[in-house]
Amino acid sequence: MASLFVGDDQAAAAAPSVTDPARGAGARVLVTWALLAITMILVNLKLITAMRFGDPDDALRLLQVRDLLAGQSWFDVHQYRIAAPEGVLMHWSRLVDAPIAGMILLLRPLVGPAGAEFVTVIAVPLLTLLCGMALLGRLAARWFNDEVVALSCLMIGVAPPVLCQFTPLRIDHHGWQIVLALVALSGLHARDARKGGAVIGVSLAALLAISIEGLPLTALFLGICALRGLRAPASRFDWFHAASLGLALGSAAIFLGTRGTYDLVTHCDAISPVHLALFAWVAAGAAALRFATPRTLAGQIAGLGVMGAGAVAIMFGVAPECRGGAFVMLDPLVKRYWYDSVAEGMPFWHTSAPMAAAIVGGPLVGLYGVFRLMRDAKDAPTRLLWLDHMLLLAGAWLIGMAVARASATALVFAAVPAAALILGLVYRLRSVPILPRLGGYAVVMSLLAPGLPVVLGMLALNPASAKIASDGTVKEAGGVKIGAIGMSQCRYDIAGEALNRLPATDLFAPLDIGPDLIVKSHDRVVATGHHRGAAGMHDVIAAFMAPEAEAHALVRKRHATLIVVCPDIFEPAVYASRAPKGLMAQLLDGKAPAWLQPVDIAPGSHIKFWKVLN
Repeated sequence: MASLFVGDDQAAAAAPSVTDPARGAGARVLVTWALLAITMILVNLKLITAMRFGDPDDALRLLQVRDLLAGQSWFDVHQYRIAAPEGVLMHWSRLVDAPIAGMILLLRPLVGPAGAEFVTVIAVPLLTLLCGMALLGRLAARWFNDEVVALSCLMIGVAPPVLCQFTPLRIDHHGWQIVLALVALSGLHARDARKGGAVIGVSLAALLAISIEGLPLTALFLGICALRGLRAPASRFDWFHAASLGLALGSAAIFLGTRGTYDLVTHCDAISPVHLALFAWVAAGAAALRFATPRTLAGQIAGLGVMGAGAVAIMFGVAPECRGGAFVMLDPLVKRYWYDSVAEGMPFWHTSAPMAAAIVGGPLVGLYGVFRLMRDAKDAPTRLLWLDHMLLLAGAWLIGMAVARASATALVFAAVPAAALILGLVYRLRSVPILPRLGGYAVVMSLLAPGLPVVLGMLALNPASAKIASDGTVKEAGGVKIGAIGMSQCRYDIAGEALNRLPATDLFAPLDIGPDLIVKSHDRVVATGHHRGAAGMHDVIAAFMAPEAEAHALVRKRHATLIVVCPDIFEPAVYASRAPKGLMAQLLDGKAPAWLQPVDIAPGSHIKFWKVLN
């Protein structure tokens, strides 16, 4: 079947477009987006109508926007309803809050506050998806025909690591990271070095302001821009100079515009003054390379080496605590029972087999496609451009395999070359006999969705693996029942209405349900799954796994008056199975200690409450 990947039909898909490369591309993007958006709304309709967030971060993001609209300072990103009264200084950026808040303000006069929020949490992820698809379509239209444009956009729909970041209610920052990475990619494909470099730098500055996890990707882009300077001395390092200057100035402007001088402390998990100094150093070094003479290759390499060594010295000389990464300061208990259980932040082999196949296989298809484009390029500049794309994709692929949630970036970088490769195969198949054609179409499906063969293989080997128990639950360690993914019966809207009829109080609850509780009620929680509140996280984990006397002391320390548990999610089952004599195991077994009184505050919510008596 390998022969199907060669021939004139592949070249037809990979051939440049006609005179007007954008002709029809916009319509293809809009139609593909509309079909995908409607499908996602229908698939998630039950969750949408119940305003049931798929991730705690989305619930907390909405609460942060509410606080902003209620008068909290733009520069103050504390969440005061976690670990009250001091609250937790969040590491999130107002850049993500701005479109959510803006749409809510725009819609309030038309549909009221609740309606504005409802429409916004559906529309913002879908409009973010449209931005990403428009960028992919624009890139595809520059090089290929309209069919490649449509398939490039469709690649998002068949890549679960990408699509999950754009579903309705997914209002957190990951979708914008993908979009900004695509903006940087479009800058890399620009014809003008200064404009393209500036686009790369500014988009990376915004990406880093949203999440510092973008640092490896930033280094990758800057490295490719520097490589362009090394291999083309006449360019005078224009790409590297423009990109590093855009990064330094863009980061400074965004920092002052979103953080001001409110928080000048060095943080390892967010852009801080030390990072701004590092970016300024790199920009100064790039300027020196840009204007220095003579231009010997050895001198240029030495200059880049000095620049890199200085960047490391600035970062780890000023902030040595950051050598271990953003989470190095986590309490060991929190790291073990929270951070190490977040599969999306771990290497790909911690995810499910179909997801791992998509993370590994999807970019590989794109890498082969971009290799073909580089090999078949008709001139040297085009060949070098596809080489840079290939290097960028390979680096993003490695990053995505190390951190699963970063794999979405590699998948969108792979979309256009993968679409060209797959359509070339489809064109080739049109002229072969029926049986080989059917086999070829099976290959096409595998290339489009590398996780699909894994799913089919799992079903063939064990059909029961696709089944869920009739009560909607699956068994976990220790016999504790937990809900299947997306199947929890807990209704936070019902619980919130009941809690709002009572005086506001402090709730002692598992980390994962904290955001849902406080976004639906006026209460406070001791902790959520956000690492800057590690002290509260430690107390929550320790209390639920401790014997009743120790647990009582920790609950009293936090002044909580109610313990709240959703019994059919993963987190309580972990505590109960790891500490069978701890508080959570007792609560799930219906054996509350004497200092707790079961109370049915919210009938029908499937959430259990206990009143702290003393």
